Amino acid sequence: MDANSGKTSRNHGQEKRKKRSGSRPYQRRSKKKNNLAVTLKGKTRHLHAKIMEGSYIAFDIETTGGNPERNGITEIFALRYDNGKVVDTFCSMVNPKVPIPPIVRRMTGITNKMVKDAPLIEDVMPGFVEFIGDDVLVSHNTIGDMKFIRHFSQQVLGEMVSNYYLCTHLLVEKLVSEAPDKSLKGLADFFHLPADDKLHRAKADAFLTLELFKKLQDKLVEKGIDRIIDAIRFQGDYESGTRLGWGVDPEVLKGLPETTGIFYLYDYAGRITFLSSAHNIAKEVRKLQRFSSLPKQLLKSVLASTEVRFAETSTAFAAALAEAEGLKENDLRFDPANWHQRTANFLFVKQEDDSYRVGTGPLSHDVVFALGPIRGGKEVSILMDHFSNIFEQKISKKGLKLSLKEGGVLLDFLEGRRRREGLVDRVLSALPSFFASNKAESLRDQLNSIDVPMELHKLDACSGIIAVPRGDAWHVHTVAAGVPDEELVLHGDLVQALTESRLNVKLYKKIKRLVLKRRKQTQALPYGEAVLINRMFWWAYFGSRHEDVRVYQVDELPSLLTSAIPS
Repeated sequence: MDANSGKTSRNHGQEKRKKRSGSRPYQRRSKKKNNLAVTLKGKTRHLHAKIMEGSYIAFDIETTGGNPERNGITEIFALRYDNGKVVDTFCSMVNPKVPIPPIVRRMTGITNKMVKDAPLIEDVMPGFVEFIGDDVLVSHNTIGDMKFIRHFSQQVLGEMVSNYYLCTHLLVEKLVSEAPDKSLKGLADFFHLPADDKLHRAKADAFLTLELFKKLQDKLVEKGIDRIIDAIRFQGDYESGTRLGWGVDPEVLKGLPETTGIFYLYDYAGRITFLSSAHNIAKEVRKLQRFSSLPKQLLKSVLASTEVRFAETSTAFAAALAEAEGLKENDLRFDPANWHQRTANFLFVKQEDDSYRVGTGPLSHDVVFALGPIRGGKEVSILMDHFSNIFEQKISKKGLKLSLKEGGVLLDFLEGRRRREGLVDRVLSALPSFFASNKAESLRDQLNSIDVPMELHKLDACSGIIAVPRGDAWHVHTVAAGVPDEELVLHGDLVQALTESRLNVKLYKKIKRLVLKRRKQTQALPYGEAVLINRMFWWAYFGSRHEDVRVYQVDELPSLLTSAIPS
């Protein structure tokens, strides 16, 4: 009898291995009460049960190494935990058919002698697969265990074990991230769990995993996650999420509007996992259902979501501004610009602790200078190669790393003027004189011999108005150095509405003041402002290809020339 379950334990480890002629694979009986042949998608009937009432298999295996192609299982222990009680167990030693390495023997205490007369995996695996049925598996670092279970079930039975699982390690990462040691032993200490002295043996580890799982069940319920399917989605593993599919109600997806706006994906706890502007909300959300086409980080965000909300906007441009505001307020793992590509790229200089970084791409926080937008990219690549040769530094994936003094010389060159001496310059002047002035002059001479592509503009070049039609009205957005300031709604002919009230002159003076004010600001870009500039430059220089917009530079406003910023 098993003291923990009150029922007879299935102990295969103590049975004498039967002699077999040859290596005959396990043959399934034609009639079986519980058909184990499941699809790769897995059975889901039990996944909607309450998390405290489900049927689970807590298990652990010991192996001779980490690769099932070259290693074997030495011990299996599993227990069925049904509706809050242990009701059955399965245990067996296994002859791995390969020697157990010394390091594994020391760690587990399992010796070659102990497994010499144990049954082979061919004899053990059929019973184990029958025991687990289609219950949810629970173990610590489940992905590693499943590699062995699936490998040998396929090898012995010719089928893939496709049970869904809950990994206590993944759940701890989400629920108890503050735990300093996330090993089973470390978590036993953290939660003050009763731990057997024989850890690294399958039975002790399986029972400890169950005790840990009980603690995690409580924490899941506290977070409002009360169904097994929600817990599996919450743990966030790529495989389970893909198999379960999207947790959003299909009826909600059917009700999305075919209009411009912004949509938000929310997880079980009401947190935003992803947001994006859209020319057509319903169409953009439908694209997210094509899992195979999504970048992995975006797919993880999509699979973690259970709700879709949206807000319609007057124009796609207004949706882009709402997206930028949403990104400023929410820390997302995936930038929607990497999905819809409605963002500009720049040549930028970014300030780091003790250096500068020169790179290309969308602006991010701590950028101190930028030129853009990059169009084809070939000329900018040549320019970066020139910088690499002049400063004798290799270009990495993050760009070109320069010292503070070198970065100062480059900034002077890119800005085309001497910067007023500020705090950074005073710090630079106090640095050791290893960077002699003659070397600085040499760098300046070399930089002056190269050309910066004319297509690249300073940030204040994106200043003026962007006008987007909506019905019989124009939504006019003022922009200063790439940052939107206000929105006006004008009716009738745009030019006439601007000039009759001399609004064009008023806007010109206001935008000029804002640009001058921004020029005097020397601090690095905050994240939210960087995102806004990325979007604004895209709309100012490329948006007219996708929507009927008019863009006027600030210096065009007094006479209101009809030519827009060239695209």
